[in-house]
Amino acid sequence: MVDIVICDDEVILRNGLKSWVERSGLPLHVSGTAGNGLQALELIAQQKPFIALMDINMPGMPGLDVIEEVQKRGIGTRFIIISGHDEFQYARRACHLNVVDYLLKPIDRGELMELLKKVLEQIRKEQLTQKVFVEKEDTTKEKILGYIQENFTKQQFSLGELADAFHLSQSYVTRLIKQETGSSFSELLTRMRIDRAVSLLVQSPDMKLVEIAERTGFASQHYFSRVFKEKVGFSPADYRQYIRKSAQKEEDP
Repeated sequence: MVDIVICDDEVILRNGLKSWVERSGLPLHVSGTAGNGLQALELIAQQKPFIALMDINMPGMPGLDVIEEVQKRGIGTRFIIISGHDEFQYARRACHLNVVDYLLKPIDRGELMELLKKVLEQIRKEQLTQKVFVEKEDTTKEKILGYIQENFTKQQFSLGELADAFHLSQSYVTRLIKQETGSSFSELLTRMRIDRAVSLLVQSPDMKLVEIAERTGFASQHYFSRVFKEKVGFSPADYRQYIRKSAQKEEDP
């Protein structure tokens, strides 16, 4: 169901519009009504409905001012203007505020229903587009992380190379990585390299540290040792010694 709010200072019209919507058979839910502009602004700020029927002339705060304030707050409600005034300045300002349409009182029920159907179809298409975009973005995230997994041990592996491989901007790739892992590219790369180094230190006790540095993508043994100690709390040599002592204690009766 799509939420809709009705904002008009005329009680009879407000209730009539509510009844029309509820009996229309359209997938609409009247989530609230308001009788003045300030109430309308508070209602929309709280409910964030997809659609609002908005009277222009309301006490407290004019309808167009409400719409302008809502848009300043970044709320994506679609507005259908209701007014008893067929005046150019109202219509012109409404167009500048990108309202869906402008209905004159007395409201024609059929015209309103057709307009609501049009808005619902727009919303459906936008949601479908958004769904496709999200699915595509999720697939892209998986491919990017897979590419990192395949290449993180390369010394010259960079964000630029990663972005170029997918024909994307570095900032966009950075955002996707952050969304998926909570880390920046460099943070993720370092973590993966340190994890691989830990595995090699444990599984290959005779492998030289310079070789471990090379196999995990570090430019030098010195840099590897510095980063390892910073992240793990031990130097690679001390960590290896710690692992050996721990293994001996387990073997001793």
